[in-house]
Amino acid sequence: MAPLGIVLCLLAACGGGGSSSGTSSTGSGGGDSGVSLSLSSTSIAETASTDQSAPVATLEASANGLTTGQEVYLSATYSKHGIASMSAATGSSPIAVSIQFQSPSTLGAGVYHDTINISVCYDQGCTRQVTNSPQSVSVTYTVSQAAPQVSTVSPTGAVAGSPAFTLQVDGSNFTSDSVVLWNGSPRPTAYVSETQITAQISASDIAQPGTDALAVSDQTAGIAVSNSVNFTVVGPALTSIRPSSATAYSPGFTLTVNGSNFTASSVVEWQGTPLATTYSSANVLTAVVPAADLEAAGSVPVTVAPSAGSQAASAPQSFTVEPLPALSLNSIFPTVVYAGGPAFNLTVLGQGFTGSSAIQWNGTPIATTYVSTDELVAQVQSSAIATPGTVSVSVQNPAAQGGTSGAQTLTITATQPSNDAVAFQINAQHSGAVSFNSVTLPPPGGWTSPDLGGTPSYALIANGKVYLTVATSGGSELVALDRATGAIVAGPVAITGSANAAYDGGSVFVISSTIGTAAQMDAYDGNLSPLWSTVLTGQYAFSAAPTAADGFVFTAGAGSAGTLYAVPEATGGIAWSMEVNNGDDSTPAVTADGVYVTYPCWTYDFTPATGASIWTNDTGCDGGGGGTPVVANGVLYAPNGFGSYGGTTFNAETGAVIGSFGAQNPPAIGAQTGYFLTGGTLEAISLSSHVIAWSFAGDGELTTSPILVSTPSNSYVFIGSASGMLYGLDAATGAVVWSVNVGASFPAGAGWGAGIPLTGLAAGDGLLVVPAGTKVIAYALD
Repeated sequence: MAPLGIVLCLLAACGGGGSSSGTSSTGSGGGDSGVSLSLSSTSIAETASTDQSAPVATLEASANGLTTGQEVYLSATYSKHGIASMSAATGSSPIAVSIQFQSPSTLGAGVYHDTINISVCYDQGCTRQVTNSPQSVSVTYTVSQAAPQVSTVSPTGAVAGSPAFTLQVDGSNFTSDSVVLWNGSPRPTAYVSETQITAQISASDIAQPGTDALAVSDQTAGIAVSNSVNFTVVGPALTSIRPSSATAYSPGFTLTVNGSNFTASSVVEWQGTPLATTYSSANVLTAVVPAADLEAAGSVPVTVAPSAGSQAASAPQSFTVEPLPALSLNSIFPTVVYAGGPAFNLTVLGQGFTGSSAIQWNGTPIATTYVSTDELVAQVQSSAIATPGTVSVSVQNPAAQGGTSGAQTLTITATQPSNDAVAFQINAQHSGAVSFNSVTLPPPGGWTSPDLGGTPSYALIANGKVYLTVATSGGSELVALDRATGAIVAGPVAITGSANAAYDGGSVFVISSTIGTAAQMDAYDGNLSPLWSTVLTGQYAFSAAPTAADGFVFTAGAGSAGTLYAVPEATGGIAWSMEVNNGDDSTPAVTADGVYVTYPCWTYDFTPATGASIWTNDTGCDGGGGGTPVVANGVLYAPNGFGSYGGTTFNAETGAVIGSFGAQNPPAIGAQTGYFLTGGTLEAISLSSHVIAWSFAGDGELTTSPILVSTPSNSYVFIGSASGMLYGLDAATGAVVWSVNVGASFPAGAGWGAGIPLTGLAAGDGLLVVPAGTKVIAYALD
């Protein structure tokens, strides 16, 4: 059979106009009976999504019954709702008709219906059609919205218990109907663009740890759900707790919990029970553990939950409640106080103490502060020590916690504080004040020591002797002079490096230091026979003199930060040490219940018996150097400035700031008046009104710290000049009642930044002892 000639008449050429009912002309009744039209299909269905390319469909038209050489013509019309164009091949029957659909993204989601009319004719004008011609083909083109795709979310996770937040979802195929699904449930969603939407995630969605599935759906029916991505909610992790143990029946305390993934909703749990919790940071929580939770010994699991009532707590850390030791009272501090003295803090040491423990004063409970299972503190009012006697001190626990301890004795002595000179500025408080029975001016007698071969320190006047350290060219020496004659009666004892000394309980305690090495503390008896020696490890720069009181010797060192040391007078060794900021140039001031040191911007008060911190004041700066504090009348004079001795006054017991003072070196403080050398002028200042009562400039070269000698009827202030003049002044009026030139310049007083060896005036046991070049001169005042 000869090839069949086919001509395709396209819609534009045939005048179909895009209508689904348009056809070519039909001729006169079906044409020759020998040829007929058949189609491979009379219906076509195509689908595509908006993210796909436009599809193409194929239809075959066959002219059946053609004879050799016979030609027929194919004509087609079609509508354009979803069809873009049609084309056909040429050649023999069957003929492939190609249908090109419009772009799905251009059309948008929907169902598009078209009709194609196909005719086969004998003539090119299609006036005569073959049998079964024309035929219609129904076309259904379904365009669906493309399924959304999620590529990333931000954030990708959260901490359980965090607040609500906005989730950003990036991807493709998003519409204004897109909705974020959280574990299959819709969340409020905002359309940003085809590639981004946001959703509001509530706090309840992330209240518990776990993995949540995120997807995007479309509210249009039939649209598929996107791929799913994971959102991780992490729970709290607990790494450590502080403290990790306590003794049974301890008082309640604040527990510090360290870890990660903490939020403001996190709750610390004690054996699964929530505690009152405070959020500090994502890594730190604190919680209050009540005393009731510490009554039973054992191990307690501590956990952190994302929120109250959550069942998803962290892995636990163990807190140990130790059994309560048997109650015992081992020692008290101080053991001796003075009748009529000020209020003080009584420290009680032992074991088995609880939050219910009460210190008993002659069988009567007094207000007690629990420090630890082996330490209690109570403030004893001045009224309780108004008269001499002894006091039985014990500890009372509830019966189930040990009952009553044994007793220790505290002595209230009628003897007033020693009239010896036992430390820098006379006493352990460095107040520069001492009481004599009487003072005679001019002094009726005195003596001058032999040449000591170097610069003498401040004098220790006790035990019928005058003890001095002497700065020599080869280091230092320790000597003892006879109180009555000034003759050397013991020593000299060679000492390496710079040195100063303190006296207490019949012993002399010497600190010696060479820069770059640890200091050495040595104890000697009253005749300078050695008793013990202790190396103060941990620091390598020592510039503070020692202070000895109530069984301990105190000093401080620097190098790596700073350290305050307490050395037992009886045995040596280190009873305790405490870190301080700096450690330079501050000879500790010691009272019955406090050890005080001060440095630039830092002032400290520690318990003498244990080193426990009582209070600390930090004014917010730092620097080298320091100064020696003074305590008198319950007031601490702290040279906590920088570069000058003046500083802040504090309530010595509480650390409350009282005011400020100015001085160029440590003052002398009496009961009602303080004596301050300022700018070369000595000023007497009322301690109550702060009014200057009098001032004295002397010869214009006053340089030493003043000292105050009081009697029942009169008081006198002594001060030295760089010219060598020594002045004795009436403390009430400032009038000069005595003066003498000692024949050598007085060294400057130990002001701000002054380190060992320290020198200065001293008065004790009826003597006034002053340095004079390489000698000392003693004046018998009483």
